[in-house]
Amino acid sequence: MKIQAILSVVLLIIFSAGSSKYQNENVEFVCYKTHKASNTCHYNFIINGAKYRHVDIGCKFSNKKDEMIKKVKEGTAALAKDWKIDCPEAKEKKDSEL
Repeated sequence: MKIQAILSVVLLIIFSAGSSKYQNENVEFVCYKTHKASNTCHYNFIINGAKYRHVDIGCKFSNKKDEMIKKVKEGTAALAKDWKIDCPEAKEKKDSEL
């Protein structure tokens, strides 16, 4: 019983350490929004087609968006599933505006 528990913990560590190195290729920064009432900044990402968010309490990285994107690509930033604050839809230009 103890051997099975130790083996499962070792395998968990191996698989979790190995997954972050492949994250760099499929990271897409979608948007950044500031929530003034709670003093939080929300970074939305799409990684391998799934929605992830990073919530920066106190907006420490608000002037350093590139640094946050780099941390996500390296796999060192804490991410949560799904977006808490949705991004606005991108406005498409009409043919007459081109």
